[in-house]
Amino acid sequence: MTTGFPVAQPATTDSLSSRTTPAWKVPEIMATLGPTLEKQDDIRQAIEAGATWVRLPCGYRQRPHLENARTAQAAARGAGQTIQLLLDLPSSRPRTGNMAELLLATGDKVVFWDPQDSDAPAKNCAAQVPLPGLAEVMGKLAPSNRIWFCDGRLNFVVDEIRGKFVAAHLVGGAIPLKASNSIFLPDSPSGFTVITPSDQSLLADFAAADITPDWVALSLISSAADVAIGRAETRKHFTKTVRVMAKFETVASVENADAIIAAADAIMVARGDLGLAVGFTRLPEIQDQLVAAARRAGKTVVVATQILETFAATGLPQRAELSDLSLMARQRADVIMLAKETVFSPRPLACIQLANEVLTHETRRFEQAYGTQCPL
Repeated sequence: MTTGFPVAQPATTDSLSSRTTPAWKVPEIMATLGPTLEKQDDIRQAIEAGATWVRLPCGYRQRPHLENARTAQAAARGAGQTIQLLLDLPSSRPRTGNMAELLLATGDKVVFWDPQDSDAPAKNCAAQVPLPGLAEVMGKLAPSNRIWFCDGRLNFVVDEIRGKFVAAHLVGGAIPLKASNSIFLPDSPSGFTVITPSDQSLLADFAAADITPDWVALSLISSAADVAIGRAETRKHFTKTVRVMAKFETVASVENADAIIAAADAIMVARGDLGLAVGFTRLPEIQDQLVAAARRAGKTVVVATQILETFAATGLPQRAELSDLSLMARQRADVIMLAKETVFSPRPLACIQLANEVLTHETRRFEQAYGTQCPL
């Protein structure tokens, strides 16, 4: 796979000294709002702990995003600080509909169906999984194709297409399948619609309530044209002050990186889907290249996904998590994004505090080592 990036060459002392940028800056922290971080007092404490960005994951359609935005703004006022409010739009990629948690064993069969397009399939030995929007991607599926959920933690393989239903079985994964889990199709082209009617309604609701986000993020894009579509739709509802962030999650986005970075105001290296798309071996390389390319272009760059999930669950960070934070500081990402660490977590504030402490320590260490003329 080609990426559109130049092949990295070993740096010499001369080349390092000739490629310099201003002084080091501690990466900021983006906290995602959700069940374990939604109350005003908790959000205020999160801001006081170091979160300067607040993300609304709009793919979870059932969540009260408008009310959460109001609450976040009130919490920021209570903390005497300002925040960056980001609406993360999900594209037309399907997510599981309303369903009870489904814990499956390897080999268990399921039938995916679109409640917007058909009645439920007849009950049989397979579990029924509602997947609104499935009809849009049916043409991209074939027997033996893989369907992944939860950043690859659940892996299904398609057995057959039965009219409007997709029969599949689980080949790997030990976590429950839940409502609002999004799919990833590693054997199929992406080609999802950037802005959906639900997104348009959400933007209109925010505008009508006079709540203007600072950023709108676009998911699963493949080209600069997708960024232009997202920007045009955003400007129907808000002024030019609302900026557009392009999320890198697909092979096509990486191949068109330079054009996308030029078209967007910022980028997010969304490592969950991106790792599945480019392969785990190449993910560190792609992350490094994207961060560097965004910095050269003077664009804000966010690094996201699985930063402190073990610490969030257990209270004890993996040593790799600490090294990951150090790498982000060394790469000079502008922002790191915490997702499950604050959304489904018994310790969202502790995650923010630990990230802030490690990022601050490591940034100051690199600043002392390199001085204000720090190498790329």
